[in-house]
Amino acid sequence: MTDGIDPRLARRRRQVQEASARRRLRWMIALLVLAITVGLVVAVFQSSWFSIDSIVVEGDVRAPVMTLLEEAGIEKGVSVVSVRVNRAEEELIRDPWVAAAEVRVVWPRSVEVTVVEHVPIARVRIDEAVTGEAGWVVASPQGVVLAVGEQLVDPLVELPTGVTTPGEVIADPLSLGALEFVAALPIELKPGLVVRPIEGGLEATVQGFVVELGTARDMAQKAVTLAALLDRGVAEGARINLVSPLRPGVTNPQPLVETSAEVATETTVSS
Repeated sequence: MTDGIDPRLARRRRQVQEASARRRLRWMIALLVLAITVGLVVAVFQSSWFSIDSIVVEGDVRAPVMTLLEEAGIEKGVSVVSVRVNRAEEELIRDPWVAAAEVRVVWPRSVEVTVVEHVPIARVRIDEAVTGEAGWVVASPQGVVLAVGEQLVDPLVELPTGVTTPGEVIADPLSLGALEFVAALPIELKPGLVVRPIEGGLEATVQGFVVELGTARDMAQKAVTLAALLDRGVAEGARINLVSPLRPGVTNPQPLVETSAEVATETTVSS
């Protein structure tokens, strides 16, 4: 017997150690290649080959779309890889003028943005007793406050509101009914249009005619019926009743009846 290790066992141990070393070396080489590949990919995507050189915006009229996109990290020279579409759309929607927005990356170097803006439809009187200020807000058909005090549209809704912050929504049913009525009218009937509250609902002055609208129901149909009546012709000074839009009523002004005293006076003067 000797104290030495069996040559076959020693050889086997060396083979196992060498195989383990080779595996570690292969893993290190694979990780190095992966790191180099990732670095090259990142470098390529961060290069000018994939930097934004075109931002196309459709549908914007009043919203500061380009400024909002910059706040979301989208501007010329930035890599398209860094564009976060959801973040950009959320940033756009925060603007009170924007009703909907879609942001698309068009590879390799473009971004396309489509914006749908709220339409200003009427001014709504501010409730001075609530806010301490007079004036009006400009609202959309859905009641979204778009601006304060600006003369963007002519129709006036005389239903005082305390909602004066752009982006907030007027939720009063009568006000929403009035806005729906204004939105559904043809544009030629909107100059000078005023909608006001009365006992039992709403009343409007349209083209000099007093129109009883009743409750805030079927307002779009009432607008269509009114437009058809005025298109056919209504006597000057007539009152129009649209409480039931399918059965409208028109009350013509009554002629002045001369009293007997007036007739006698006119006879005496003529003789």
